Amino acid sequence: AEAALVMRQANIALKTDPTDAAMQAASGAWMRARIAWEISEAFLFGPVGENALDIDGHIDSWPLELNDIQAEIAKGGNLTGADAWNKEGNVIGFHVTEYLLYREGQTRPVNDLKSNPAELNYLVAATDALVWDCVLAYVAWVGEENVSSEMKTVFNENPAVVTHLNNNPNFKNFANRLTTATGYSSWGATLNEIASGSADIADEVGATKIAQPYADMHVEDVESWYSWHSLDDYQNNIRSIKNAYLGGRDDNSRTAISLSSYVKGRNSELDANIKSKIEDCLAKIAAIGTGERSFYEVVRDKKNNGANATDDARVNAAVEACAKLGELFGSIADIID
Repeated sequence: AEAALVMRQANIALKTDPTDAAMQAASGAWMRARIAWEISEAFLFGPVGENALDIDGHIDSWPLELNDIQAEIAKGGNLTGADAWNKEGNVIGFHVTEYLLYREGQTRPVNDLKSNPAELNYLVAATDALVWDCVLAYVAWVGEENVSSEMKTVFNENPAVVTHLNNNPNFKNFANRLTTATGYSSWGATLNEIASGSADIADEVGATKIAQPYADMHVEDVESWYSWHSLDDYQNNIRSIKNAYLGGRDDNSRTAISLSSYVKGRNSELDANIKSKIEDCLAKIAAIGTGERSFYEVVRDKKNNGANATDDARVNAAVEACAKLGELFGSIADIID
């Protein structure tokens, strides 16, 4: 949520005074917000999920409906943030803002946007919607009473956002529900929620985000390809699994109480295997981009030039590692009391 607010400020500044420096600041702010979102993907089982508030579907849908986006821009730039928030996810969210800020892995020339102010308006409106979704996720997890006054103000900017949460009370203050097992049949059920969420993301990264577009040679299905940030996204998804399993937000903030400590106490070999496979996934996903290529380029090259044994091997290794990680998390259910 904090990173999304910084992104909003940067995009407003870009619209107000479209300079090269402002464009670089806006694209950099997008990248930081993107990293923050992707590194939380293992927690889609909470309010963010499809069967809850569906924030992820609203903020991170892919691929985009470019014809609809361009038709809206052609209207002349009257879209408001409230209008944007009421639209489907494939015309707003992270990827439309990425599309407006990046091309071919590079920040767009600022003159591209200066020559079409309606794009700047769409960027700011879509960013407002993205901010509200991020703050909605934050408030739903920790409770409105536990966020800063700034966050409360932003949360209440759009009454439809507040209504959306009020209409789904089971997802209010979800962190408390999770840590006290409120709404769950047992503590084991809460632990299994974390484990199954991690398994789902591992499977999604391997099967959906990597294997499918590579096999189909559909470059348009490669997530985050305007910024060429796909492999970073996928690694950050695996890091989100690592954080969910080990506790804490990074390697410098690990917690003594974690799913890992629970598993280790019951099956130390499984715990060691999960930790090892997480690192294996990170390394093998990174290896796909050997030679500083983006995943978009890898898929494009296969489409244009035919299969390459080296790329095939690297992609298959990453897909298999993710599948194995998903299996390992699936086996946690067998040891939960």
